[in-house]
Amino acid sequence: MKTARQHNETQSDAGFTLIELMVSLGLFTIVVMAAVSALYSVNIAARRVEAMRATLDNLNFAVESMSRTIRTGTNIACEGGVSGSNNCSFQSAYQNPGEWLSLQSTLGVSGSVDYRWWTDTGGKGVIQKRINNGPWIALTAPGIDVQRLSFYVQGADHTTGGGTFDDGAQPSVMMLIQGVATAEGNTAPFAVQTLVSVRSIE
Repeated sequence: MKTARQHNETQSDAGFTLIELMVSLGLFTIVVMAAVSALYSVNIAARRVEAMRATLDNLNFAVESMSRTIRTGTNIACEGGVSGSNNCSFQSAYQNPGEWLSLQSTLGVSGSVDYRWWTDTGGKGVIQKRINNGPWIALTAPGIDVQRLSFYVQGADHTTGGGTFDDGAQPSVMMLIQGVATAEGNTAPFAVQTLVSVRSIE
């Protein structure tokens, strides 16, 4: 007959039972699946954030490119200003802005540069640029829908009676851009406003 001590030693030497192994394996599987699922979700979120950042970086690049050209340009004028003037003045903001900006570029090779807001065949708004009346080229990525592009020009050369005169004010351009950025199924509205003062060429 076994004593109580011998009986306990026999049980401790027996190891885990099949049920204990199955429960442990099940718990381990649940923990691993939860960790993998969380890692997958974080990876998807990171990809979406990266895609959205790349899309908005494209918009920032377009705005910076326009600003650099305007800052060093001459003969700046907008379409949409008051009759007989190339100004779309700040005073008439939200009443008569321009959606088309023209200037003479001194950056690199000199020539005429035009910017405009345009709606493509899919109904998406884009910012376009052309040089020396060449073909229009989109500055914004396909993931950017520009719903508004407004130019306000102060100090542009006025055109009246077939002649041109300078009003003496330092030219400056305010750009207002609004729209929606889409990347990896996510959308984010944006609004960009920047004021560019034109540098006088000595």
